[in-house]
Amino acid sequence: MSKWQEQWTDPEWATLRLGPVWVLSAIAGRVRFDADERSAFWDAVTDAALRSTGPGRELLGTAAAERRWLFDEFELDGRPVVSGLLAVTRLLERMAPDTRDDVRASILRVGESVARARGPFGRRMTVEDEQTLLLVGQLLQTSAEEAEDNPLDSSTAI
Repeated sequence: MSKWQEQWTDPEWATLRLGPVWVLSAIAGRVRFDADERSAFWDAVTDAALRSTGPGRELLGTAAAERRWLFDEFELDGRPVVSGLLAVTRLLERMAPDTRDDVRASILRVGESVARARGPFGRRMTVEDEQTLLLVGQLLQTSAEEAEDNPLDSSTAI
C-alpha cells in the first residue's frame, strides 16, 4: 500500500475505486452489466492505467486487482450514479490539484474508452454518450473549480 492510498479510510478508498464503475453505469444506463460491457470496461481500465503516471494509475491498478469482486462491491454499495460520483468529487476536493487532475482524468478516460467501444465501429462515441461524459465531467468538478468556471462570475458583459 502506498503513502497516497494510506491517507484514505477503507470506505473512502472503496468510493474512489468505484468511480470508474459509476461512469460505466452512467454510460450504460444501468447497474448490472453484461459480459461485453465488463470486458470493454476492463480493457478501458488497462488503457487508462497505461496513460496515467500518478495516483490515477494506482487507483485503477487496485480496481483491477479487485477484478473478481469489483462489480459485486458496486452492486452492494447501492448508491445511485449521481450520489456515487458526488462522493468521489468530495474526495477529489481533498486532493492536491495535480493529484486531483490525474485521478479525475484516469476515471474519465475509462468512460471515454467504454463510450468509444459502444459507438460506431468502436472508433467514435455516440452523441448521447459524449453528452453523458460531459455531464459526468461536470459532476467530478470540485466546488472551487466550478466557481472558477462559472460564467455568471465573469467581469465580461453578457
